[in-house]
Amino acid sequence: MSSIKTYTKLLRVDNYLKNLFIFAPLFFDFQFDMEILLEGVVSFFFFCLLASGVYIFNDIYDLESDRRHPVKRLRPLASNQISIKKGGVIGVFLMTISLLGIWSVNEKVFFVFVSYLCINVMYNLFLKKIPIVDVVIISCCFVIRILVGSFATEIPPSFWILTMTFLLAMFLGFSKRRSDLLWIGNGENKVSNIGIFTLKSINTVLFVFAGLICVTYICYTNNESVVENVGSPFVLITNIFVILGVIRYMKLLYTSKTYKDPTAIVISDSLLQLIIGVWVCSFLLVKYI
Repeated sequence: MSSIKTYTKLLRVDNYLKNLFIFAPLFFDFQFDMEILLEGVVSFFFFCLLASGVYIFNDIYDLESDRRHPVKRLRPLASNQISIKKGGVIGVFLMTISLLGIWSVNEKVFFVFVSYLCINVMYNLFLKKIPIVDVVIISCCFVIRILVGSFATEIPPSFWILTMTFLLAMFLGFSKRRSDLLWIGNGENKVSNIGIFTLKSINTVLFVFAGLICVTYICYTNNESVVENVGSPFVLITNIFVILGVIRYMKLLYTSKTYKDPTAIVISDSLLQLIIGVWVCSFLLVKYI
């Protein structure tokens, strides 16, 4: 009988961290009214169910390649801890509950959920095999999370939030491709969607996106409307922690000699978590003190 831990891995609960982007419109607009927060929490809950269902079908589709992967081979389906049939039933159940649940709450968000589902189906069928396009699609899924939060709370997403989210997602996507390259370098099987990259070229791409993230955030904190919304020019102080966070992540990425998922990097490093926490606190302190 499979343990709770096994099912947690099947649902990829650790990846729910990505779904926190749903709350970005509320955070950056300082909307912490209980009713608005509840709308965000409900959407977050149903989106997590949908994402888990998508992850399960991704694992079923990639079963054979996952079994040859140094880390993914330990996943419940690839390691036969859970049967494909049972996994499929769980996946369908989660997606059904998610779509029916969000439809009963907010029809606009329902269509965003459907868009996320359709994009992931196309991604699995053919888009994931196209270099660069695959990372762009993953990044678009992060932007969709922003739209979920925006439609759920009726807070219009700003240009800055959408741009920073997309750039950050591109950065994380290419960092994952770097891990794939290291896996290949260690003599493992080839991954089709990184065939055009070398370690040197992908390192260059990562440096470019790291710079773009920092510059975009600096521009954001210098924007007149943002300073007016925050109510203090000291919002510039938060730039320090964004830059430190990017530097820390890149250090962890570049010192890793094996495959490591971006989410795993964040979860496993207490210093990076501290930097993110201090950034959140500093952003709120500038607003309310």
